[in-house]
Amino acid sequence: MVWQYRSIFSKPFIIWLTTFIFMKPQEKAWKIEKIAGYLLLAVGLVFIILPACLALWIFLNGAQVPQLVPVPATQEAEFTKAMATFSNVCLIFFIFIVMVWAGSIVSTRGVTLVKDVKLKLVKKSLDEATDAIKQERKRKGLT
Repeated sequence: MVWQYRSIFSKPFIIWLTTFIFMKPQEKAWKIEKIAGYLLLAVGLVFIILPACLALWIFLNGAQVPQLVPVPATQEAEFTKAMATFSNVCLIFFIFIVMVWAGSIVSTRGVTLVKDVKLKLVKKSLDEATDAIKQERKRKGLT
């Protein structure tokens, strides 16, 4: 079998690009908002899942916790060693918590963008339906 090079300018991409270019400006804006919303949702989910996987990896594999607070090398300072190790673990999990929080904020923004696009589309179709009803009533002479 011969290896074939596939570029981003394949037939489906070119079809999508031409339909995107010839769209109305409002439809383009909705399309861009929808793509941005799904992109933000994906990035937020990565920010949520990555710290959870890293925390699980640290606990299950017994991986070395990064040393943010230096651990003393002397034998007499056992309490200091224990507190430094505990501080390192707490700092790492605090960083994980901040990452999950940031991921939730980013994914919430993405969901809001996607939801707003759907609401705009529903509002547009409702406006079109009410306009059609008004025109029909005017045509029949009811109002």
